Amino acid sequence: MGAFSVFFLRLILSILLALLIGRVFFRGDSIVKVIALAGVMLVLAYLFEYTQKRGKGGQNGT
Repeated sequence: MGAFSVFFLRLILSILLALLIGRVFFRGDSIVKVIALAGVMLVLAYLFEYTQKRGKGGQNGT
């Protein structure tokens, strides 16, 4: 998969999970808080990928 398709998948999944978490735990929250939560989850996904690649010592995670 290309970098753009991975980003798009992560973006969609973070938005969907943020909506689900917002509805279950924070009833009545605004869309701004849901978007902020989705942004935090997207940043964390890339941060975890970076630390995993750095720990393995490879450029592409192998």
